[in-house]
Amino acid sequence: MERRAFGLTALYSLAALAVPLDSWQEIADRGQRAQDGGTAVGRREIDAVRDMLAVFSTADERFGGGNARLAVVQYLTSDVAGYLQGNFASDHDRRAMFSAAAELTYLAGWKAFDSSLHGVAQRYYLQSLRLANEADDRALAGFTLRAMAHQAVDLGNGPEALQLASSALEWSRGRATPAATALFTVLAARGHAATSDRVRTSAALKAAEAHLAKASPDDEPAWIQASGFTETSLASQAGQALRDLGDLPAAETQLRRSVTTRNTEAYRRIHTLTLANLADVQCARGRLREATENWNNALDSMAGVRSGRATLAVRNMRSRLSSFGPRLPPFAKRLDERAAGFLTTT
Repeated sequence: MERRAFGLTALYSLAALAVPLDSWQEIADRGQRAQDGGTAVGRREIDAVRDMLAVFSTADERFGGGNARLAVVQYLTSDVAGYLQGNFASDHDRRAMFSAAAELTYLAGWKAFDSSLHGVAQRYYLQSLRLANEADDRALAGFTLRAMAHQAVDLGNGPEALQLASSALEWSRGRATPAATALFTVLAARGHAATSDRVRTSAALKAAEAHLAKASPDDEPAWIQASGFTETSLASQAGQALRDLGDLPAAETQLRRSVTTRNTEAYRRIHTLTLANLADVQCARGRLREATENWNNALDSMAGVRSGRATLAVRNMRSRLSSFGPRLPPFAKRLDERAAGFLTTT
């Protein structure tokens, strides 16, 4: 918040990419009135928040959590905070605004997580849960619990990840759509894999596939559509679960499937991370040339992406390559030099 001027500048610039100038001016004016307190809040204000959320979510998927993170925080803590203290015409509008605020707060947490600011991310996630519960939106609360499970498993906390994923399923039971349930279930699979439970991992992966097969994309909530959770994303998560179990051939199959079916421009960050995971598995299987090709593809895809997770993937790449010592072939040495240059500029 001390960098308010930067946050506002980034906010205006980002919004201009996807929101017409006259609409943006109206959004800004409504937000300014909300900051003064006591404003009437209705459908137009809710739509304004959702329009901005769509802009931020699209940019996040393409350019990473480090892009416009402060702009999201600025909009959340000024305009949206003002809306939450406004006067609502109906309880339906109040709950709709609190749901929109919960989604935006989740996004602030997700961007912090992707920037490797894990303590900050956790604080936003907890606030998102409070807002979702205030809106009586249990499915959205489950979505945030799933993000917390994702954070936990990435940090090596398998039992905690399993507990959070199980909580997401329990809390949203009877409220979540098929795709949302599939997403929560595949995170439970990752928790089981992190705790070396092969049987439950396999069962959860099959259950996730069954739930997703029942999904109708147009009937899924905005937060599922924005995250792009499809068979492609399920394959990526399944590949990571299988990798953690040590089933490298099956992991490679799933990760390759995810890479080849991804909309690489719209979801550039996750495509980058999936390529890096695929290369890591191929390297572990002794196929260094194929791994090097995919690591190079990952570095190509990272252009313009600001992501702590992507940076961590490059560090992991260099660690893998260093394990070869003097046996590292020239084509892999060139990759290592490229990765070193990437980390220097990052």
